[in-house]
Amino acid sequence: MSKIKKIILSAMLLAILIILSRFISIKTQILVISFSFIPIMMSAIWLGPKYSTLISALGDLLGSLLFPFGPYFPGFTVSSAISGLVYRATII
Repeated sequence: MSKIKKIILSAMLLAILIILSRFISIKTQILVISFSFIPIMMSAIWLGPKYSTLISALGDLLGSLLFPFGPYFPGFTVSSAISGLVYRATII
């Protein structure tokens, strides 16, 4: 797959990730139920660990800056990036 196609696919998956995590999720005071793992898992399968880590970190960062539902904490972004990396490691 060419680099342009990877960038376009990662941008589409990033948009889907933000929509699933910020708009199509069930939020309570102590729990958030979301299907935001699906675009991260698909990016890990199709694009590899670098792209899935980047998509996961950018999804958390952009989602928390554009559509916040609490204060920003960088530890959650690091945790999200590590989860993007782990998805590829568990698939192999």
